[in-house]
Amino acid sequence: MDNNEKELDALIDWVQVTFKELNHLKIMKYILQFDQGLMTYEGRGRFRYAGKWVFGGIEILTPPGDYLEMGYHLYMTGSACRSFEIYLKAQKRTWFDFFRDCLSYGGSFTRLDIAVDDKNPYFAIRKIGQKVEEKECVSKFRNWTFIDGGTTNGEKAGCTVNLGSRESLCAMVFYEKNYEQSRKTGMPLETYGAWNRYEVRLRKEMATNCVRSLVERGNICFIGLEIINYYIRMTVKSDTDENRARWQTWQPWERFIEGMDKLKLTMRPAPRTLEQKKQWIENYVAPTLKMIQMADDNLGEEFLKNVIEEATLKQSQKRIVEDYLFGRQEMLEEQEKEKKHFQDAIDLQNNGFVFADIDHPF
Repeated sequence: MDNNEKELDALIDWVQVTFKELNHLKIMKYILQFDQGLMTYEGRGRFRYAGKWVFGGIEILTPPGDYLEMGYHLYMTGSACRSFEIYLKAQKRTWFDFFRDCLSYGGSFTRLDIAVDDKNPYFAIRKIGQKVEEKECVSKFRNWTFIDGGTTNGEKAGCTVNLGSRESLCAMVFYEKNYEQSRKTGMPLETYGAWNRYEVRLRKEMATNCVRSLVERGNICFIGLEIINYYIRMTVKSDTDENRARWQTWQPWERFIEGMDKLKLTMRPAPRTLEQKKQWIENYVAPTLKMIQMADDNLGEEFLKNVIEEATLKQSQKRIVEDYLFGRQEMLEEQEKEKKHFQDAIDLQNNGFVFADIDHPF
């Protein structure tokens, strides 16, 4: 495919924002624009918050009664962002509208993740990892890891390049999304074709400043040159000049950054059909199924089992199951990551570590 036909799509993949002037009810009304009856209260919060209001993976964390200065914290993981997009579309709003509302009510962002999907890759992730290993790049990141994973049976698990650390104001992850999707859903790798994902993870003032830029400019194209290429640039090694800053930019990387000029912020609302069907079965069908099962048990028959096994699913129905399984797996993995991050933070704090972040472009 010609480079002119390449298209990159961006997704908002994680949002955390704190409000000091709004309580949970006002966040529901003015920020999420939810009916208050949608969210339910759970006693256990996170990040030292006392509790949380939840719906569809979206959380509003509530401060302890004796420390209201913490403010109320809106917390959305990647899967929660996909769920929230269902309501953004129904409200005829965009992420730009949402971010504008957050800023207008004094929201301070503590984390913003932007995922860029490249389904006609400009380069192989393995090549990026090799260039980082061989110092054929100019980078502001102090830390990096390159993982070329697989199994002892020779099966490939895809490549991942991590740039920066969890404590940095900016970190990035480049990886082969097709391998991840295949592993999560059990579908053949060929189902997904070539698919790279580039994630930009911003924290604290970097996250807030990026949101301001998104609102002011009304597009997301700037993250290519002003964030990704600012922090790292792939180069071609020179045999005559040891100063890497003067090395020429690697052509595939240059085309990639140029392609970011056409980057579009998209929405992919999470399908909820299977969840709704499960609820319908629980509320209306379960008694009938139980009657049939009781008859089968007494007569020694397997009518219910045979009907289910012999049923044929349409392709659209298989896709619903695939989307549901992916969403559940993503949620479980995010929960495990959060547990690990929390334990790491406790360990670091106990050892007296204080991290200084690198410079940033905003």
